[in-house]
Amino acid sequence: MNRTPPPDDVAHRDGLLMAEVTQVNTLLGRYVLRFLDADAGRAAALSTEDERALAERVAGMADGLRARADRRDQHGDPPPLMGTHLDPEP
Repeated sequence: MNRTPPPDDVAHRDGLLMAEVTQVNTLLGRYVLRFLDADAGRAAALSTEDERALAERVAGMADGLRARADRRDQHGDPPPLMGTHLDPEP
């Protein structure tokens, strides 16, 4: 009998969140570079519409991070560190 584990909804949501964090990080880096180029007169400034769209994306990602932290607080879900510690004792 083949026993397939049930889908892990939490892991799936965490994976989607990490993908969003990665994408937003890239967009923020490009935003900073575009700002610096515009400030130096090498490029046109980003439109206010695009700037607001980026702000909405960042806010959405922040909501996702808050929701994950809340879930972890409620359920005692430790971060996936694969047996390592962020602050190992000497």
